[in-house]
Amino acid sequence: MDIDKLFAVLLPKHDDEYVQSLRDFFLTVTSITDSSFVGFDITDKSNVILEPKQLKVIFESYKGKTTKESYEVKAFLASSYVLTPFDIKNPSLEWQWISKLCHLLLYFANNELTRRISETSVEARKWLTPKSSYQSLWQSCYTTWQADTLEQTYRNVHQQLEIFENANHPNLSKLQSIYRTLEFAYHHRQPITRKTQGRKSRAKPKIDESYTQTLAVNDIDDDTDELVEVREIESTQNDIDALRERLDNNLPTYVVLEQRSLKATEKFSPKQIQLRTKAKVSHANRNELFSLINIRHLPPFVIQNVCSKLWQYFHQADIKRDKKRAVAYLLLSLHTGYSIQQLSVDINNNEKKIVDVSNRTQQFDFFIKLDITPLRIRQVGIENVLANRLSSIKLPLPHELASFLAYKGEPMAQWIESVIGDLRHELDLPYLSLARIEKSLYTLLIQKITTTQIASIITGRNARKRADLSYTSLKQIQIFEVYQQAIALLNQRSCLDLSYFSTKPDADFRIGSQNTPEYLLVRRFFEHLHKQLITQTHYIDKFNAYSLWLWHVSLILTSVRAVEGAPGFLKQFNLSRKIAWIQDKEERFTTNAQRLVPICDFLVKAIQDYLEFLSKFSAKFGRLNPALAQQIEQILQSKRPLINWLDTKGNMASMRPAIIQKQLAENFKFKADWTRHVGQRFLLEQQVDEAIILAIFAHEMFGQETWQKHSSMSAGDIIVVRHVYDDLAQKLQLQQIA
Repeated sequence: MDIDKLFAVLLPKHDDEYVQSLRDFFLTVTSITDSSFVGFDITDKSNVILEPKQLKVIFESYKGKTTKESYEVKAFLASSYVLTPFDIKNPSLEWQWISKLCHLLLYFANNELTRRISETSVEARKWLTPKSSYQSLWQSCYTTWQADTLEQTYRNVHQQLEIFENANHPNLSKLQSIYRTLEFAYHHRQPITRKTQGRKSRAKPKIDESYTQTLAVNDIDDDTDELVEVREIESTQNDIDALRERLDNNLPTYVVLEQRSLKATEKFSPKQIQLRTKAKVSHANRNELFSLINIRHLPPFVIQNVCSKLWQYFHQADIKRDKKRAVAYLLLSLHTGYSIQQLSVDINNNEKKIVDVSNRTQQFDFFIKLDITPLRIRQVGIENVLANRLSSIKLPLPHELASFLAYKGEPMAQWIESVIGDLRHELDLPYLSLARIEKSLYTLLIQKITTTQIASIITGRNARKRADLSYTSLKQIQIFEVYQQAIALLNQRSCLDLSYFSTKPDADFRIGSQNTPEYLLVRRFFEHLHKQLITQTHYIDKFNAYSLWLWHVSLILTSVRAVEGAPGFLKQFNLSRKIAWIQDKEERFTTNAQRLVPICDFLVKAIQDYLEFLSKFSAKFGRLNPALAQQIEQILQSKRPLINWLDTKGNMASMRPAIIQKQLAENFKFKADWTRHVGQRFLLEQQVDEAIILAIFAHEMFGQETWQKHSSMSAGDIIVVRHVYDDLAQKLQLQQIA
């Protein structure tokens, strides 16, 4: 083996003054592991040891280049300056593990496995950092999984991988990277190559570039026309998702409506089409409120009979293969809640967005994926302070059903219609339709088992119309158990063996919003704001610190949106009745889009103390700045928002997210509306009624708004929740300003 050729791949020179020192140090580290670890001898030896100070200088010289192809291994070696110094006579377990990784890198270089070199070195460099979110994985590598032989090391990691897969652990993808490293060496895998024909476009769209997206709406109603939406996706700034609340502007920019049932007077009238579309969307959303009496939903016992009959068809010995495939897709739709069209595209194109059915890997999984804004914070250790570390989970599917569907093939429409026709005749169900079958799981969930939010998460129904899904926070075991109950109820009259639910996911991990910090971090955040306020001496700094504290307290204890002027004017707060009339949707500022939110006792006291502070502040410093006294009087007379900000010249402006971001972005990088995400998590944990949560957050679907003239909800239903917000203040250990 020519070590120089391998070094040319791993540690190329490229006018690098440190490369020879790193090569010698690399050989020194590899010398402490037996050459038989990866099956070939390393004859070259070295005794060069680089001290942490030297390694740190080298690593700092590589900043900005650590992920470039020729610097990945160099950066990995240099990053070891954070470890205890290397002792060649008595190496620590951590250095022994790094030595084995160096052997594996040489093996990959010898076998031209460039992707393995890149992944192994980059991931190892990230993991060994003491503050890394994956430091626990790194410690397990050298203390628990490391062995004298490659085979035993591989088996140890493989065993842990199975545990992570069963638990749906958030670190599963990271563990898979070290597993691939060991697997390629243990099984002597060759590089993966793919032959392609024609040219492939490698141009990447810019993230912040505006574009138009066309969407077909197929979840309205059985008897409505098919709608096609054209939405303009606005450019984003400061990593804020322009559509994170999809209900703020429910109607699309432009609508194409198939004119099967339009009247002649409507065909060429854009305004009529717009009104018709609005009415249809509103009508469909209102139907969701009356699912118990809505004829578009099958009764639970009918759904059970349909499922039982389909299983009988599936197990018939003389059934034709095309018919069996149609039956299988109908059963899969019953067990997932997705349409046959969506399932067919997902399975036959091997997209694995909804299900993963593979006989080769024996994977028969149903994926629950939240369509939410992903976390864009790249700070080291951010995963450790997130309340929800998962945005997707896996649920099991019946093996016999998934195993059959693993053999690809499109379900034919005529066979699906034939099967539904047989069901109508044998079960005497003249109103049975494909759409009613496809929404059956959702029907069972909302009528018998759980809330509409969890039902939408599982089945994907109304996922694009529900803003609250972006704020949710649920334990994955809760979704698993709800789904298990639904499948058990669905198959109550069938012979399906439910033992495939035997392996439960870990109860500690949550799925939901990536903008929800843990309670401990929130507590420390408010402690910081409180300490900053009481230690300020300059009058402008004191005023701003108080405003900053009250802004966050009022937002987290009312769940108001973080918009300019929030939480509103003083006249909007009824402190005696402990309720507020809020209007926080900026794009609806000129419309009647208000709602009631409760005011807890803690917030009432905080606002009263703040008003007293403003009066004393005006009396004490109004002489220095006469305009300041006038502006404070405007606050008390509700001519200016309650919470404001003073610049260095004493000019007052209403509080807005841009000010918050400027003041806190250095140390607290969550989006400005993180308070709403934390609030919804707490309300869900306290099992507050779903309708109340939707009303407080203004997350009702279009046409279901709570405070319409025909609404049956009273102010008392809202006020009673104030005690829950007091519990939240107590949990976060909030302190009043003395």
